[in-house]
Amino acid sequence: MKLTEITLKEISLNPLHDMLPDSILMSAGRQLQVDLGLAKFKKVFIQKVLGQSLPIYVITFNSRYPNVTLSATRVKKLKFTWIAKAKRSGLHTRIKPVKLTPPLYLESAMIRMTSNSIIVFRDLAGEYLRQPRMFAYTDKQLDKKGNGL
Repeated sequence: MKLTEITLKEISLNPLHDMLPDSILMSAGRQLQVDLGLAKFKKVFIQKVLGQSLPIYVITFNSRYPNVTLSATRVKKLKFTWIAKAKRSGLHTRIKPVKLTPPLYLESAMIRMTSNSIIVFRDLAGEYLRQPRMFAYTDKQLDKKGNGL
């Protein structure tokens, strides 16, 4: 009698998962993330613009550090980009900021995209270009005055 060693990776605990393609088991948000080419990013947020006749979605991601986790608070407080609608009356143009829904993770969001949906991509790499030392890490320790030790 011969004994063979089997690892847990070789045994499937859910045979139904192995029989179905991955696209069937993906959520609508995860499928959208893959379709848009954002599958390599760890956290992608989506927001919907309120008060518009067309469905407009704002998708926020970080292409400079794709494996770093984004927080919803940081996405809400972005200052380098803002979305507004312009209304023209005669010679004057009024610019009014629009309201957005709270940011949700794209993977867990229940989204119903239609053929007339508009998607706006917002990349955080621009924040690093605006303030290059914002997230630069150094190995040196600094004292309270900011001098190196």
